[in-house]
Amino acid sequence: MIMKCPECGHQVSDLADTCPSCGIAIAGNITKCPHCGGTMLANQTVCPNCLESVSSKTPRRQQNIEDTVTEQPQPEQSQPEQPEAPKKKNHKSLWATLIVALVIALGVTFVGYYFYQHTQRQNEQYAYENAIQSSEPAVLQNFLDIYTDAPQAHRDSVAAHLEVLKQIDLEWTNALATRSKSAMLKYIQLHPNSIHVTEAKLVVDSLDWIQAANTNTLESYKTYMETHSDGLHYDDAKMNYDKLNERVVTPEEEQMISQLFNSYFNSLAKDDENSLLATLGTVMHTFFNRQNVTKSDVVQYMKKLHEAADITGMNFLLNNDWKIDKIENIDTGELEYAVTFSVDQRIDRTDPDQERLATYKVSAKVSPEGKIVDLNMKKVAK
Repeated sequence: MIMKCPECGHQVSDLADTCPSCGIAIAGNITKCPHCGGTMLANQTVCPNCLESVSSKTPRRQQNIEDTVTEQPQPEQSQPEQPEAPKKKNHKSLWATLIVALVIALGVTFVGYYFYQHTQRQNEQYAYENAIQSSEPAVLQNFLDIYTDAPQAHRDSVAAHLEVLKQIDLEWTNALATRSKSAMLKYIQLHPNSIHVTEAKLVVDSLDWIQAANTNTLESYKTYMETHSDGLHYDDAKMNYDKLNERVVTPEEEQMISQLFNSYFNSLAKDDENSLLATLGTVMHTFFNRQNVTKSDVVQYMKKLHEAADITGMNFLLNNDWKIDKIENIDTGELEYAVTFSVDQRIDRTDPDQERLATYKVSAKVSPEGKIVDLNMKKVAK
C-alpha cells in the first residue's frame, strides 16, 4: 500500500525497507494512531497528526464502540453511533517549549549584561590609570565628566591630582610672566614631569642664545654650545664661533707682525731702501693719511728723515704694546691684520737744540701676504 512517510511526508510503500527520501525505516516500523487512525512510527509516543498520546493501548474510537456494545441489551437492535469526542491538542509540550525559550533568553540577557558591565569596569579602570598618570589637566577633567558613576575613590584621586596640576599651571604662568632664566630653571627643578618643561627649556635656550650673540665672543659661543648641545641656535653659535676663531691671531702671526714692523723701522733708521721695500705692499692704500701712495713715496719719506745735516744716527724702539685684529677686506673678502702699537724714535744730533726723542702712535694694516698696505703715525704729546 502506498502511504505518506510519517517522517518527511513523501509517498512510500509500506513494504519498503526505508523511505527513499529521508532514509527512515518503514517495513515493520509503521503503526496507526489509536485515536485518529493516522500513520505514525512505531516508536513515537505522540501522534504527529492529532497530537494525542498513544501510551494507551486501546484506541479511543474502539473504547467508545465497546462501551456502546456492552450497554445494548439486544445485539440485533443497533444504537446510533456516538459522535467521536473532539480531539484535544497537547498544550503541555507548547508550554514546556515556551519556558525553555524564556530561560534561554533570560540567560543570554544576563550573560550579555554581565559582559557589558565587565567591559565598562575595564574601560573605567583603564581611563582611571591613564588619567592618574597624565600631566594634562584636560585628560583628568575628561575622566570626571565621562565616568560620573566611577568608584568614589577613583574620582577623589583624579580630582586631587587635577588640583595639583592646576597649581603647577599657575606657577608656570607666573614663571612665564617673568621671562627670566632663573624662574624657568626653578620651575624645571620643581616640576620635572610637567608638560611645560619643554617650553621652559626652550625659553632658557633662547635667553642663553641672546646673551651669547650680544657678547659675541669665542667664550660666549663656546659656553652656549656646551650648555645646549641640542639647542635651537647651536648651528648659528657654531658658525659664529668658527668665524671668530678664524680671526684669532695666533702666536705665530703675532711674531710675523712684530718682525715685519721691526724690519720696517730698522730700514728707516738705517736708510736701507731694499729692506724697506721688502716690507711694503705693491700699493699703499694710505700713508700718513695720503691715499694710493707708491713705494717710491715711502722711500722719499725715509730720505727726508735723514736729510738734516746735524743727524748722525737714528733708531726706533717698538714698545711691544701690540693690538692685532683680523678684519675682512671689503673689496677682496680676505682677512687682513689691523695693527696698532707705539714706537719711540731716538735721533743722534750734533745740534743740542734739535729734537732728539719722539713717541708715535702707529696704526697700520697688513695684507694676508704679510706686507704693509696702510701706515699712519701720530706723534704722542709729552
